[in-house]
Amino acid sequence: MKLDIKFGIDFEKKRVKETLVELNWCYANGYTPILPKLIGLESSEEEINNQIDKEYNRERYQEIKNQIINDFLTIHKPLVEKLKETINKDIPSVFQVYLTNYGTNGSYFPPNIIVVNINSQKGYKTIVHEIIHLLIEDWIQKYNVSHWEKERTVDSICNSEEFSFLHYNDWKSNYYGVEKYIDNLFHDYFFKDPENFFSKIENVRPIV
Repeated sequence: MKLDIKFGIDFEKKRVKETLVELNWCYANGYTPILPKLIGLESSEEEINNQIDKEYNRERYQEIKNQIINDFLTIHKPLVEKLKETINKDIPSVFQVYLTNYGTNGSYFPPNIIVVNINSQKGYKTIVHEIIHLLIEDWIQKYNVSHWEKERTVDSICNSEEFSFLHYNDWKSNYYGVEKYIDNLFHDYFFKDPENFFSKIENVRPIV
């Protein structure tokens, strides 16, 4: 499993436009994505591109890339072993990782694309978080797992004793109550049979 880390001004322009499309969803779900200064929903494409050109600092991206590569090497071997042992899925040989100055901390796009915000203090931990998202995405779709259910699950994996070598130590401030039924289910089933865990979420989810 390797990381192919990329960055570039054209990707940044694409990232900002996509973030603006999803801006209302982000705010509604407690996310505060980063945008270029003075840029918002009413900004023209020319204004967006000009501001990104002003803010783009290639040296900063390269520095973050080097740091991620070095940090990821320290956990690469146990990560691969533990993912094979617990999730038991085919792992892509290469993950395409795009560094960005904008949007949320991280995003993923199956089968192997990850976007990581260089402003995040989590660095390689965000990449691991998104790798796990990618590996479980077919179960997420198959069993209609909601956004916050999958986020609580991924953070539970990253914070678990089995993955303690990550030193993840991070939880979101709000999971909108899904922890009330996800946590016990996770404890009882995930590391015994992950698909069985996902299949049972619908049965324990409160009826609204």
